[in-house]
Order: sequence, then structure tokens, then C-alpha cells
Amino acid sequence: MVLETLYSVLRSEKHPLTLVLMAFIVTTLAMFLAYNSFPEAASVSTLLFITVGFMPIIHRLFITEEEKEVSEKDVPFAFIATHFAVVRAYGWIFVGFVVAFSTWSVALPDNQDACTGLWCGIPPKDAMFDEQKKVYSSITGKVAADSGRVIGEGECFGNGKVFDRCFMLIFKNNFGVMARAIIFSFLWGAGAIELLGWNASVIGFFIGSEVTANSFEAGLARAVSYLPHGVPEIMAYFIAAIAGGIIHAAISKSTFQKHELRIVFIDVVLLCILATLVLFIGALIETASIFSYWDVSIAGVAIFFALFFVLWMPSVRYHIDKMRETG
Repeated sequence: MVLETLYSVLRSEKHPLTLVLMAFIVTTLAMFLAYNSFPEAASVSTLLFITVGFMPIIHRLFITEEEKEVSEKDVPFAFIATHFAVVRAYGWIFVGFVVAFSTWSVALPDNQDACTGLWCGIPPKDAMFDEQKKVYSSITGKVAADSGRVIGEGECFGNGKVFDRCFMLIFKNNFGVMARAIIFSFLWGAGAIELLGWNASVIGFFIGSEVTANSFEAGLARAVSYLPHGVPEIMAYFIAAIAGGIIHAAISKSTFQKHELRIVFIDVVLLCILATLVLFIGALIETASIFSYWDVSIAGVAIFFALFFVLWMPSVRYHIDKMRETG
């Protein structure tokens, strides 16, 4: 595939805008292909096309990462030091997804009821964001959802809301997403891209809806409001995806180095524990924000950044050592 030639970009720490642009282009092409191929299921098949587009790149990336972690087993926190660049790459790709879905949720026509000629090939909002609208409805309660109940209506909102029940609801829902990220990456290597794309499409639709209904500033404010709890949650999904992808890469190999499987197993367990911890912090921040416990929310953000710094330092040392070796 043509996109496979861009594999080297994924390993570059100097071109985050290139990653964002690549994700934007892939998402845009996927939306047009999905609508013109499967118009009745365009919102879902878009994610399929995105996953297929990134699959060869992510697969090669995970093979490289698996070999790297085995060779760097003596590095402190090697399980994250060697993968930090991949977490960062996933982050910029996710940003590209959000930018793309936000842009098109504003720019696309509402429907194609009166279209003529080539104009009919442009995907409309009602087809491209059909599933996202259901999520938007169930969370905001602005439109009756299929279930007839707003998510967290009893646990997180209303007179009967309880902090621990709300926290467990949020954590369990997010843990389910994280578990699927591990399973999808384990089975298909790049399978977690589908989950990340789905989350990005929901966030993008939320932002686009705010821009359309109010203003660009309102959409930007909504995007910023997701950051305190959204960054830890999405980072947990990235780490989980790496864990599953490394297992996939290790199993797909025909030959192994001495003790390779043991090293991979240990690192995958540590990655899963780290992902769960980060997810816990994200759920705590989100729940505290809902209940206006701002001291708890701020403390959660501080803990996350402290943990991020602790994990980031071995990565810095790792790359400095590599530069010295090559220099």
C-alpha cells in the first residue's frame, strides 16, 4: 500500500504535524469511500477503512517495537522507555482523527435529499455520524436515545447521584474499551485503531455539534473541557494497544531470541498494569469534575502529570544513550 511508505514517519519525533495530516487524509478518504461503497452503514464502515489504511504501518511498527524491547531489557523501565515514542505517535494520530471528524461534522451537508451530479458523492452528516448521534443523545439527553435512558442518569446526575457509583460506572465503561483495545491489537495488530477512531469520531461530532449550534469558540471550549480526564483515558488506550500489538508481533514471528517470550510477557503485564492505573486516574478526574470536587480533580491531574514525568525520564535517558552510541 502507498501508506506503508510513510512508515518511517511514525517513528519520527520531529514531525507531529505530518502524523496529524496523515490521519486527517486517511480519515477523509475513508469517509468518502465508506459513503460511496456502503451508504447505509457509512458511519461504521468509515472506521473499517481507517483501520485497513493503517494496518500495514502499525503492524511493521509493532514488530520493530517488540524487537527493540527485547534488545533493551536492561534499561530501567524498558517496558515504557522503548515505547514512549509510539505512545506519542498514537497521540498525534488521534489528534488527526479528532480534527478530521470535527471538521467534517461542521463542513458536510446535513443530507443529500436534493443533490445532483457529482455533488451526490459527498457524504452527508446524517449518514456519516448516525451512530455518533446516538451516543451524543444518550450522554446529553437532548434527544431520546434508543435505550430511553441517559448514560449515568441515576449514578452521576440527578438527585440520587452517588460519587462511588458514578466512578465505578465510568471506570467499568472505560476499562471495557481498554480491554477491547488489547484484544483487537492482539488479534489484528492495528485493530485498536478502530476503537481509537470511534472515540475520536464521537469527540469530533460533539465538538462539531457545539460549533454548528453555537460558535467556534464554544466548540473549542468543549474540546478543552475533555482534556483533564480525556488525556489519561486515551493514553491508557494507547498503552493497552501497544501491549496487545507487541503480543501479536511476537506470536507472528517464526524465530525467537533466548528468553524473548518471557521478556515480552513481563513487559506486556507491566504495560497493562500501567494502563489500568492511568485509566483509574482519568475516571477519578472525570467523576470529581461531574460532582464539582475540584480539589480532587486537580489532585488527579497533578498525579497524572507526575506519573507521566516519571515515565518520561527513562525515555529521555534511553534516547540520549542511543544518540551517544550512534555519535
